[in-house]
Amino acid sequence: MYPLGHLAFGYLSVVALARVRDWEFRYPHGLTLALLAIGTQLPDIIDKPLAYAGVLPNGRSLAHSLLIVVPVVFLGVRYLSRRGYGTEARVLAVAIGSHLLGDSYLLVVRQEWRELGFLLWPVVPALQYPSDDIAPWVRILNAGFDSPQMQFQYLLFAGAVAIWLVSVYRRRRRPAA
Repeated sequence: MYPLGHLAFGYLSVVALARVRDWEFRYPHGLTLALLAIGTQLPDIIDKPLAYAGVLPNGRSLAHSLLIVVPVVFLGVRYLSRRGYGTEARVLAVAIGSHLLGDSYLLVVRQEWRELGFLLWPVVPALQYPSDDIAPWVRILNAGFDSPQMQFQYLLFAGAVAIWLVSVYRRRRRPAA
């Protein structure tokens, strides 16, 4: 999944969970929206540059591994929750989780189980991807804007923007307390 797709999928995930779990808010805004945006990109912000620089074996290793991410996110949520930032911690955790799910769903649909090994790195050795030596920003341009995968991500993004615009409109129409 590419950055816009991760952002949209993460936003829609947080909005859905906020409704189902009856969180204090219905739509992320302000700090929660900023944390959502950061969290949806964080695994790639960590892994892609380090792989491009040769520090990590590929762009889906350290920050994409459940063996690393789950304990770090768990401890982070506990730490932030104890300091009064429980909502923000949950949003960040869902955003990071949505990133991993976004990178995995197509592999599950295609039953490409070997490709899912990045979720258990370093226990499962990292695969070498042909695009690992290509800069991340170049890969985005080479993705092809008309592929079905990209079109699905554009659709997700359009839906997320529509829901966000409705939330902004509703927030502004609310009478001041």
